Amino acid sequence: MQSANPHYILRNHMAQKAIEQAERGDFSEVDRLFKLLNQPYQKQPELETEQDTAPLSSDVPEISVSCSS
Repeated sequence: MQSANPHYILRNHMAQKAIEQAERGDFSEVDRLFKLLNQPYQKQPELETEQDTAPLSSDVPEISVSCSS
């Protein structure tokens, strides 16, 4: 089952950080996420940060979304 579940999943807070840095002209986080998420099933400790694998903190509100059309 481990091979079917990725180690890394793009989360909103990860994307937001990359966007904010890119808007300031710093694309290093975009590059790092691109490399990390290009092979999400492989552990990449040289690229990961604590936020990449940590569960969401309790101050992040949970939202429910539906796929109704």
